[in-house]
Amino acid sequence: MAKINSKISLLNNYATSEKNVDFRKLQPLNEDELYAWWHIVPGSRHFINAVAEAADKNCATAAHLPKVDTAGFLQILEKKIRRRHVSLLVEIFDFDGKGDLEDFTAELTEKFAPNFLRDFTEDSPLTDLSRQNVLSGRVVIVRLKNKFSHLTSAVADFNKKNSDSSGAIIFVTNEDNPPPSLTRLSDFLTPYDVQFFAINLLENAKLTAQEKLYTSTLAAKLSGQSAILAKNLSTAELFTGGVDFVKKIVPTCDERNFSRAVWECQVQFLLPTLEQVRGRLIEKNFRRLKAILPVKDEFGKIITDPWDMEFRHLHFYGGNAMLFQTGDWEILESAHRARNELSHLEILDTAKVEKIFALAD
Repeated sequence: MAKINSKISLLNNYATSEKNVDFRKLQPLNEDELYAWWHIVPGSRHFINAVAEAADKNCATAAHLPKVDTAGFLQILEKKIRRRHVSLLVEIFDFDGKGDLEDFTAELTEKFAPNFLRDFTEDSPLTDLSRQNVLSGRVVIVRLKNKFSHLTSAVADFNKKNSDSSGAIIFVTNEDNPPPSLTRLSDFLTPYDVQFFAINLLENAKLTAQEKLYTSTLAAKLSGQSAILAKNLSTAELFTGGVDFVKKIVPTCDERNFSRAVWECQVQFLLPTLEQVRGRLIEKNFRRLKAILPVKDEFGKIITDPWDMEFRHLHFYGGNAMLFQTGDWEILESAHRARNELSHLEILDTAKVEKIFALAD
């Protein structure tokens, strides 16, 4: 039985990291899933709408999201802008991130405005580009291949003298540790958004409703901000296969971090279920329990009400008095053991999780 490390940081994804995943081996989102992620899931929908506003305002902006989801994002972003502004040209421009603002502007204008004449009275070429309305009627989506150290300045400079005729530039980056001034998916997305997406992916899985909720929560913890990871993890195999299944997707999965995520999900879902079991056992055996009270437990607590009896009290005092019927005693033993194991940072195997969920029915 696995035991977790209680000192593991909870700030990052538990078992997965983009650096450890070969996304070429994963199934991409299909059209329905892309639509759901970018149009229905609240966090990602608000993010893409915020990015698309650059076209509405004829300004520059910079968007940050996981690299693996960029292709789908660009596909949906283009469609969204074209629906809003049928007369605009939407262009994709790849930039390797090397060089300064003059280098970037030179490459951009070589493709879209070869007759552009730089006015050096403007300190920044991006301010000049905007003031001269060089990109009028266009939205240029700049896909950055590497970190562009002048990204923040590029956005700010373009927006210094933009007008209704300036056109728009949308930078899309996947760099590590992006500056807070960027429009970042991480600022919009919550674990509940990813769980909402995951549970919809589990709609046809052969799991009970409780097992689907549990599995979708675990998938959300492991996926971070990545829709593609969420898709590939949100299957019945995550519930039944555990870390062995995750390692098919993330071979370098940190088992300690994975165990932490599993334990948190088990605590979140199983402890309320176990409390229901405790309540039912007390309600069913209330008179017999009342008859053996009051008692003083090992910590000196005097118990006079059956509803104040924890599993350990029910097991010890009820067991000594032999007041439970065989079926109830078996339920009490299973629930008491599971409660103790979770309290001692131990992880329950799939069979025990299934059994506890079944007790709630």
